[in-house]
Amino acid sequence: MNATLAPELRSAVDKFGSSYDTAQNLLNESEAHEWARIALVMDVSGFLEDGDHWYATEVEQVRATSNYETAKRWFTEECGPIGGTWDDTGWIMYDADNPAAVAVAERVTACLHGYPFLDNHDHSEREHAAMVEEIEGSPLTLPDGVDGEDVLRELDCPSLGEITMDMVEKALSGMGYAQCSDCDEWLTPMDTRDGEPLCRGCALEESCPPVRWAAPTLTGGAGWTTGKPLTAVLTPYLDGYAARQGAAYREDVRAIVRGSKQGYRALYGRAA
Repeated sequence: MNATLAPELRSAVDKFGSSYDTAQNLLNESEAHEWARIALVMDVSGFLEDGDHWYATEVEQVRATSNYETAKRWFTEECGPIGGTWDDTGWIMYDADNPAAVAVAERVTACLHGYPFLDNHDHSEREHAAMVEEIEGSPLTLPDGVDGEDVLRELDCPSLGEITMDMVEKALSGMGYAQCSDCDEWLTPMDTRDGEPLCRGCALEESCPPVRWAAPTLTGGAGWTTGKPLTAVLTPYLDGYAARQGAAYREDVRAIVRGSKQGYRALYGRAA
């Protein structure tokens, strides 16, 4: 059977076809169906699409995907499985001579002319999932045992596409975390205190005493060269106070290094 476009679809193609597709392409996609007349579900701006497009913002994609999947669910409930009286081609194509399919299509279009969402609950769930993914996909590494859901609960009515790293860091701070001053590891200090928190690795790196001063060169060699970490000197502090407090602190490490024999000798070049 040679299918033809329903009059309303032919009119829509004339109006929106340059942005989406041509009448012939629509007919080619419908070759497998024995429908006399083909139609597509419309929204307020043209053909109802699945939202998977590079030119759409994240907010637009979530809205479009929610409406599209909701419309597909309505068609399944009212018209049976995909492929009978309707099909999924990135649009929703349906048999324009089937009253049930026409009724669902008209219901979708009518709802979207009065409100942006076909299903508030579905949209909210997709928006929530997108925000969790946005948080977990940011360059900021979350602490062990913390996921995007945990952070999202701490944020005050965030909007999709507008969650910043500063907002995430503030939320983590509110959860009791502090980031190591020298790397991206998150720490859990027990008490709030002034200073620069350090993870164990960075604390040991901070304990490396300077050995000698190298004059600046054209190849980039300049500044203090350092020795090995004063592990033996720093371990009692790291296993004791720092472990109990959830973080080491730069000023503590420097004071311990200066007060040790090894650190004093490295700094001042003579025995303590």
